[in-house]
Amino acid sequence: MIDCSKISADSPLLDAKTKETIQGVFAKLDRDVVIKAAVDLKEEKSLEMASFLRAMADLSSHISLELYDPLEQAELGMETDHLPATGLYLDGAYTGVSFHGVPGGKEINSFVIGIYNLAGPGQELSKAAVKKIGRLKRPASVKVCVSLACHHCPGVVIACQRIAMLSPLVEAGMYDANLYPDLVERFKIERVPLVIINDKDAFAGPRSLEDLVQLLMDARG
Repeated sequence: MIDCSKISADSPLLDAKTKETIQGVFAKLDRDVVIKAAVDLKEEKSLEMASFLRAMADLSSHISLELYDPLEQAELGMETDHLPATGLYLDGAYTGVSFHGVPGGKEINSFVIGIYNLAGPGQELSKAAVKKIGRLKRPASVKVCVSLACHHCPGVVIACQRIAMLSPLVEAGMYDANLYPDLVERFKIERVPLVIINDKDAFAGPRSLEDLVQLLMDARG
């Protein structure tokens, strides 16, 4: 494990005003969440993510951080082919929620709200939506490919990850498409957000949580 104390907590993504806003959200957390990330500190984006996470963890006593080098990533339980890879863990278990790349720009919102939904009161969901998520019967892996400047992307990331938090069958990760040309080529990404289910079916454009649950119900295994 990497010694987090040696990582700078000075992230250019988090100015004083942004930190103050996030602290207001994190003040509502009532459970402890662990952020675990696989980072290659020889790479610029991994180093940037490590500092971002260190700064985030400093904003709440309910958040702790563990950093792992690429040789240790197998124990994290999440996809680590695309680094930096960051997962959220609750009660010692991986929640199925991950971020690949650095969630800067608009995606800071999805990262902060992800933690709030997991370890705080969370955004309100209708009973019908919760019930529909509970009807999911097959395991599903979801990649949400985004651009950090996209206005619609955070909403889709948040919705997919909320589904993963409520269903042990679903994993949902944010992927910064600009960092992973292999995904752009493989899935012919021309617009975002792009929701990829089980590495088979891809759906472009904004989607509601209810729409996403239906896509998961209809997805090929």
